[in-house]
Amino acid sequence: MIRPATKTLLVVLALSFEWSVGLDSIVGTPNQVSADTLPIDELPDGHEVIFSRDVAPVLKKNCVACHNTSDDEGGVNLESGEQIRTSDLDDLIVPGNPAESRLFLLASHADDPVMPPEDNDASASILNPKELALLKRWIQSGAVVDQATDVPAEQKWQPLPTELQTVYGSAMTADGRLSAVSFGNQIRVFGTKSSEPIETLAIVEGEETKPAHDDFVQDLFFDPTGHQLISAGYRNIKIWERTPFEPATIPSINQDDTLAIAMNANGTHLAKLSRRGELSVAEVGKDRWLWMKSFDLSEDLGTNDPTQVQIALDNVGHQAAIRWHSTIRTVRIDGKDVETLDAANAVTAMQWIGPDHLATATKNGQVLFWNRDGDAWTNTDHNVFDQAVLSILSTSETPDQLIAIDATGNVANWNPTNQTFEAAGKLPTAAVSALLSPNGTSLWISTASGALGQYNIADQSYVEVAKTDPVAKAQFANDNWQTLVTETLVAAQEKDVKQAEDDVAAEKKNLESIAKEIETKTKLRDEKQASVEEAKQALATKESELAAAIKELSQAEKIKARGEARLTDLEAEHKRHQQVLAKLKQEHESKKAKATASQSRHESSRATDAALAVMTSGSRVLTHAANTDDASQHAWSLWSATGDWLAELSELPTDGQLIASGDRCVLIRGSNGETQAFVAPSRSWSLRQTIGATTGPSPFANRVLSIDVHPSGKLLATGGGDPSRAGELMLWKVSDGSLIREIPNSHSDTVLCVRFSPDGKTLATGGADQMIKLWDIESGSLIKTLEGHTHHVTSIAWNLNGRQLATASADASVKIWNIETGQATRTITGFKTEVTKLVYVGRENRIGVASGDSHFRVYRTDNGSRETDAKVAGDYLYALNSNRDGSQFIVGGASGAATRIDQSGKQSLEYASGEK
Repeated sequence: MIRPATKTLLVVLALSFEWSVGLDSIVGTPNQVSADTLPIDELPDGHEVIFSRDVAPVLKKNCVACHNTSDDEGGVNLESGEQIRTSDLDDLIVPGNPAESRLFLLASHADDPVMPPEDNDASASILNPKELALLKRWIQSGAVVDQATDVPAEQKWQPLPTELQTVYGSAMTADGRLSAVSFGNQIRVFGTKSSEPIETLAIVEGEETKPAHDDFVQDLFFDPTGHQLISAGYRNIKIWERTPFEPATIPSINQDDTLAIAMNANGTHLAKLSRRGELSVAEVGKDRWLWMKSFDLSEDLGTNDPTQVQIALDNVGHQAAIRWHSTIRTVRIDGKDVETLDAANAVTAMQWIGPDHLATATKNGQVLFWNRDGDAWTNTDHNVFDQAVLSILSTSETPDQLIAIDATGNVANWNPTNQTFEAAGKLPTAAVSALLSPNGTSLWISTASGALGQYNIADQSYVEVAKTDPVAKAQFANDNWQTLVTETLVAAQEKDVKQAEDDVAAEKKNLESIAKEIETKTKLRDEKQASVEEAKQALATKESELAAAIKELSQAEKIKARGEARLTDLEAEHKRHQQVLAKLKQEHESKKAKATASQSRHESSRATDAALAVMTSGSRVLTHAANTDDASQHAWSLWSATGDWLAELSELPTDGQLIASGDRCVLIRGSNGETQAFVAPSRSWSLRQTIGATTGPSPFANRVLSIDVHPSGKLLATGGGDPSRAGELMLWKVSDGSLIREIPNSHSDTVLCVRFSPDGKTLATGGADQMIKLWDIESGSLIKTLEGHTHHVTSIAWNLNGRQLATASADASVKIWNIETGQATRTITGFKTEVTKLVYVGRENRIGVASGDSHFRVYRTDNGSRETDAKVAGDYLYALNSNRDGSQFIVGGASGAATRIDQSGKQSLEYASGEK
């Protein structure tokens, strides 16, 4: 079918070939003005019209969709000034004379056929009076093309208005513990415990914080570890990664000469007490001690038991309290003498609650408040518990808010109004260590069994966050999943082997039939030969019959030879399938053994070691796993304030032991005796690299609409391009963002979806040109094209077995394809509007589908039946992703809401941007 715009330019093309016969009757003379000429504004005298600023945008908006390098309808390309100059039409532009310029005549409707035509496929609008005036003045002025490049002009981008929160992108880690959702130009990371975001990704430039992208975020991708997130936007891609703890400089510490080490609450300073009675204080980040002071140690201090000694350092690092038994020494940076305090009973914990205020706890259940006035100390005591106080806790933000915990798990909260401790419930099990959240609302607890828990002080509720090492648990889950994957591939390969066996059996049966036929024809030949010998009188006839019989025999023998060759090929194919199957089974057994070993490590691990659950900046908690069979398997883990496991901290020494901590820093002593400081980042995620740019040079012409990462994690595929133009398809190296390959003319319109096959050998792409294409990753060559949709292909998903592909389309259908044959085996219809996204449900023959009618659905791909139909928040749904086993999905849409939902349609959390 010829589009209307094509018909218009065919007439123009006729002019270029000087088809003069009857032409005036078609288009009229150049100076003839139609009564339907569009209104044209009058520009002020002296108003300069610049092509790149005034004319090119008009042509791009209304004309370039059908007249460009890849689709020059009628031989006319209006993509650039150079292309206009070199047009095949001599009178397309006549400098100085708009009335003789075919482009102006058709655009102003002064001549027929008009341009752009009504009801054109590109949705181009007729030029308005001002646009026509600019085009006319430019031609009158000589049609000069300035030297501006195709690079967009620099402009000051502002964040999108807060009401523009459409969710185009969502991603979920393989294990489902983290989800990322784009709200307009923002990206937020969520866990499974709360609808509040763990973090909003941002670009930090000095003191200025900007949204993740300038324009809408179009797509998101999490790597399997959850350490890396890739986002796609307008003319660029951004690679975000978990921000690591950074090593910090501190003075050298001799372990053999050290009795105790401590950090202040905010983690800016550390203190060390030597066996010689020398207290040294340093600022984190500097390699020299800030100040030192010596004093005589008590004779009753057993130097072989340094665990008796504790240091409490104030928030600015200017004074420290040192305790052993019931004795407390206070040491200051100034010249004041060392002060001695006697608590009467053995001190179990200390906490500075102000510059001249110290809280101490004792083994008989008391909490003492010490106050200094000048050089004199006084104290008030409070009987809180019947047994020893394990901890007294406060935060660097609110040091006067105190929580006390005794050895059996009783909790008490200090009430400053009535100056008493009030009972605040009891932990279900005694704590080995405890820390108070920065906002003072909850306690983090580690138990003797190595479990990690969270206690809410207000409602006195307790939640066990983890029993075992989350890293070991994740490794086991991944190894077990890989076992299940190979199990699926083995099952699929066994079907191939069975089919190959059936093919061989069928061919053997066919050969047996041919052999019987040859036997019959041989007998017939012999009979005919005898007939020739016995009947000389009919020799000519019999010889003719003999020749025919010989010919038939020859043909049968050729058929047999071909059959034998085919049998040989089928047997070879069968053998190949058997070899692949054997290899897969071997791989499956290996992965099964690995999963079993991972399960053993997981089950023998504990979430934390005996005394570690450390608060760090940003309301996060750091733990160190314990009790694993192999010390090298000990891992550091980071948790959100709501109890979501965020990541393994591989940058911290696995053989290390925490010896002191504050909100922003931890001190870890390695097995070699070296003590190192690590500073926690203020943000969990930071921008590692940007490919492309919103303004200025960029490899992307327009929005990057789809991204996917190769199973190896090394390659990134991107799809996009200008609408109604050749689509953009590129492959990038994830490690450094370098371009590996661009596949030119991959689609004749925008590439809307890209997906790597499970084995990483093939890339499937879909576009606005209604086509699905399969590409060889190694060579970049086209393998095959799948045709069948009647509108944009909006989404692609691979079955885990690699033999089946599902595609969604704006034609309100989903198609299931056989990769080998390239044929659609099933079409699922009945959607009220376009299908926007789909994913396979784990390793099942099911797909999860999101569409514009606000519904999330699950269909079987073998019979097309619908199993789930759930209406979710989001209105017109654009985003859909899932964890690897398909048990959890995250969907989002135009209203700026995203929903976490399971395969049955049960909705657990709704995520919002937080911007209203």
